[in-house]
Amino acid sequence: MTKPPKPKKTVAKPREFYSLHPWQCRVEKDSVEILAYVEASDWEPVLTVHPTSGASAEILANYVTAIINEHHTRQDLLHEAMSALAICLEEDKMTYTSEQTAERVITRIKGMTG
Repeated sequence: MTKPPKPKKTVAKPREFYSLHPWQCRVEKDSVEILAYVEASDWEPVLTVHPTSGASAEILANYVTAIINEHHTRQDLLHEAMSALAICLEEDKMTYTSEQTAERVITRIKGMTG
């Protein structure tokens, strides 16, 4: 007698890292917390930064936060560029070379943004 097949496990798709609101820093006594906005519970700490021999915790946290926020801004721009290129590909007046170039750029953007 064969066993019935097990139901397939559904893997929850990880959500984007809270890109709705820019990340923020909150200074504590001897460290700085980097906060991200979570819709269900408001602001949550996602990283605690401690000072190093070369930089204060606040400087390091601001640096990391700026990188994350810039990444989210660029990702939005890349999605818009990809949409614009896709619309251009639907036009009849593109040459073979321009069409291939646009498709190559769209493929690269998809690879960068997931």
